[in-house]
Amino acid sequence: MLQSLNAYAALDAIGEHSRVGDQARWPALVGPKDLLKVSASHVDQLARGCGMHGALKVRPQLKSAVWAQRYDNDQPFLLGLIRDLCFTFHGEPRAEEWEGLNDLLNKSLSRFALQPGLQKYIRTAVENYLECHDVIQQDLGPLRLKTCDPVVSVGPNNLLTVWAPVYESDSGTREVRRLRLGSARRSGAEIDPWTVVAAHVASLVRPVGDLRRIRVIEVGMGDGSVEVTFDGTPQEAVANYQSLAVPRILKIISADTYTPGYSCKDCKIAGCCDSIEKLDGFLGQSNPGAGTRSVSARDIETYETCPAQWHLSRSALLPRADTNGPASVRGISVHRLLAEAHSSSSRCTTEDLHDSLGRDANMSEGERFEVEPYLANHTVSCPVEDAVQVIGSEISIYGYDAQADVIVVTKPDMVYLDQNANLVIREIKTTKREIPVDEADAFDQFLAVAWLINLFGSGYRGPLRSEKARLELEVISPTESRVFAWDLGDQGLLRMARKEVLMRARGWHNDTTWEATPGKHCGWCPVQKWCPDAMAGEDSSP
Repeated sequence: MLQSLNAYAALDAIGEHSRVGDQARWPALVGPKDLLKVSASHVDQLARGCGMHGALKVRPQLKSAVWAQRYDNDQPFLLGLIRDLCFTFHGEPRAEEWEGLNDLLNKSLSRFALQPGLQKYIRTAVENYLECHDVIQQDLGPLRLKTCDPVVSVGPNNLLTVWAPVYESDSGTREVRRLRLGSARRSGAEIDPWTVVAAHVASLVRPVGDLRRIRVIEVGMGDGSVEVTFDGTPQEAVANYQSLAVPRILKIISADTYTPGYSCKDCKIAGCCDSIEKLDGFLGQSNPGAGTRSVSARDIETYETCPAQWHLSRSALLPRADTNGPASVRGISVHRLLAEAHSSSSRCTTEDLHDSLGRDANMSEGERFEVEPYLANHTVSCPVEDAVQVIGSEISIYGYDAQADVIVVTKPDMVYLDQNANLVIREIKTTKREIPVDEADAFDQFLAVAWLINLFGSGYRGPLRSEKARLELEVISPTESRVFAWDLGDQGLLRMARKEVLMRARGWHNDTTWEATPGKHCGWCPVQKWCPDAMAGEDSSP
């Protein structure tokens, strides 16, 4: 253990770790900066992405002085609820039979206002966990719950923790269990950072006198799968921690870079961060919703198809089936190949795109045959030429709408400056249907049009802060490609786009029940397994 303490003391080698980077770039913060509480999940996830998000995340008492993320308290922490139920049923004789367990779950779940799909998933997850627990005990012998979410001190103001149950046997074995919503991941050639920290924390939980063996496993709550990710001695756990975890921890706590991305929706300074766009009023909603949320145009379209589908797949993140149809696969492939081509800032040619298609090992011959006409037709409309400056291809734009308390996510297919230095935002759509007849028809068919027009109308000006801009929509079919354009200086157009986004986002913004709307779309819903209403869609009219 002394070796471990010395290794963690290396944190002090960066100087006063309460002073991270250039604090002049920080927003107004309150609370002590010197307390570090690093979890296994932090070490696993925060060494990549936004550095400032990670640096603040491991300082639990440091908060923004002007903004705080809001949480919908009616929505439970799903894995936490499942875990509590499993602990309650450990050793309960009635839980050993399906009927008894079902009665216990009925009584327990009646205390919560849960979306029906969540209830169905929770029942499956509890059954899977209890069954896995029984199987593990057949191998290790009887296990008792030693502790949950242990926190160990590894130096002055330095805490290390893992969100996980820790079990123990009389033979000196401790087992840490990582719970996953879907399936347990197969162990790779290298031990993963979460496992490294979890094993080390388990080695420090007192008493350690009879501790001989540490196991770290993953349990897939969605399917009952189990994978062992570490099985060794406490000494091996310490050695792994020193060599694999400490460098990542040092990187996380000393970071000072801002990189807007997926972490914005969970960041404690998202609402006052200068690195994301200020898009107040983007959604046109007069009040905040139930909690701070994140939304994209695709989210709104998914919600309009079925609120339950959005909630179960995009918010609760339940295990999803791969139900992408041919149109979705085609669109994804075309966008990926064009993004790669545009990143070179060279005009697309039929020959170059054909060669890229041939090198794509992820596509079958049939898929290549399907995609090639779309790529060929794009070459007629490709905007890249000598006088054009490509700013980015498939770039993500993150903004904050303070009025709605929502992180707005937008990912145009291309952003560039034309030969007159005008900002151009281009969206690309593929279709087998009739191409829109004009701009008005295109506006009505694709929410992305109003969304991107509203992006400019809400204040986005691109990295060069351009005041002259237009939106282009390129629609590609197997036989042709056509480009539609809108002048983003047209105030009437901006008002029309804002009204469209306001109307389309209103239901999503105010919803808290996420009721299913069964229909033919149930057939390709990625979370239909969990939805009790999915079968109703089979007999619905188109």
